[in-house]
Amino acid sequence: MHGKRVLCVDDDPDTLRVRKLLLESRGYSVLTATSGEEALNLISPAASIDLVLLDYVMPGMKGDELAEKVRQRFPALPVVAVSGVEKLPDRLLRNVNASVPKGVAPERLLSEIAENLRKWGAREMNEPKSTVLCVEDDELELKARKKLFESAGFEVLEARSKSVALSIFRASRVDVVVLDYWLSGLEGTGTALAEEIKRISPTTPVLMLSGYGALPGEGALVDAWMSKSRVQPEDLIAEVKRFVEQRRQKKPQ
Repeated sequence: MHGKRVLCVDDDPDTLRVRKLLLESRGYSVLTATSGEEALNLISPAASIDLVLLDYVMPGMKGDELAEKVRQRFPALPVVAVSGVEKLPDRLLRNVNASVPKGVAPERLLSEIAENLRKWGAREMNEPKSTVLCVEDDELELKARKKLFESAGFEVLEARSKSVALSIFRASRVDVVVLDYWLSGLEGTGTALAEEIKRISPTTPVLMLSGYGALPGEGALVDAWMSKSRVQPEDLIAEVKRFVEQRRQKKPQ
């Protein structure tokens, strides 16, 4: 587990210092946050966090709300709760991978962390990389988007037109399609492409990027849309990861 990065969240600075020293003594890289809000600001694809260790009782955003938000944004990220509360709420338990009582022996906590990292690592090794089809007529934007998704561990297929995108989609395994609303040329908008993709594979998620405030017929043709000018890279990655995780959960075991 050497080099794995753990985010520790606790409103008590002394507890954070002790926990940071303990984890670093075992080779972990450690980030700390004293609130749920601070933790959410730290969690991003660029931060490369491998596990979140959080307290339940905190002022402001409590651990159950934080765990739920982490699970929504990064469904596969392991979350372990540490709490002195004997009976934890269902909202927390359904959004964490494990819970450990406060005050347990350090070896117990380290063992729980290592076990959840091991399970997550085994899952990643056994599953092929998820594939994103990016459709964008601007070459520079397309290259930038490709680099972003590759940095988050995705395989990326590229297309600059509707015809090329459909050809790739029919010939390849695609987990999520990310496309621009406005495509130059005579092939129509991204809406027309989304309609074709949904006709071929109704269950493949389509995420559309648009400079408009709203999309024509958005609910019928795409699964989500984001403002092209305002979307943050980490939010785009999080949305695609959410779609990937949803597809995995729906697959028969």
